[in-house]
Amino acid sequence: MFFGIDVLVSFIQQYRYIAFFILAFLETTLAPIPSEVVLPFAGAMIALNLLKPVFLVTDVWLGNLLGNIFGYLVAYFVSIDVVLKYGRKLGFKMEGYMQGEKWIKKYGVPFAFITELLPVVRSVTSIVCGAFKMDFKKFVILTFAGFVIWSSALMYIGYVLAGNWQSVVSFLENFSLYIGIAATLVLLFIMRHWLIKLGKKILEKL
Repeated sequence: MFFGIDVLVSFIQQYRYIAFFILAFLETTLAPIPSEVVLPFAGAMIALNLLKPVFLVTDVWLGNLLGNIFGYLVAYFVSIDVVLKYGRKLGFKMEGYMQGEKWIKKYGVPFAFITELLPVVRSVTSIVCGAFKMDFKKFVILTFAGFVIWSSALMYIGYVLAGNWQSVVSFLENFSLYIGIAATLVLLFIMRHWLIKLGKKILEKL
């Protein structure tokens, strides 16, 4: 239902705020929802005055937060083998989890923040963190901070491209991975000094 771009757009147009909440929630719970397409579309709808930015951003951020918490708790309390078994039926790929497992062993707690800024791998962040019993407080703070940056970058792209939305839909579908990476890198570069200071403060409090 959610995976083709035409169906995604139709679903969003029909259910509006609720659709963005559901899609943001599902993206963090093993379902392969392409946020690289959904979030720019959200930005476009804001630019076209079809949806109110405060309500839309709240929906997206809350959906992601609750979805991440849900995925974390499931992986924390249920055998990871069971999670992966049923996750495959939703389109979840074992390769994504294996990659996430390697990264969390290498980077530790920062994994929760880093992977929220990367396409594909970010969909397994909550599952990996829950399976490895990461501290819940650190998990919530770091994943939410990462998603705020990621979603802001992609929604801004949609906001800028809103006037030519119909002509760039296919472009987003084919090159969404690269768009997501580029937008995140640009935003991180612009905000690098602020992020370093914020990161130090967060880690000190944790």
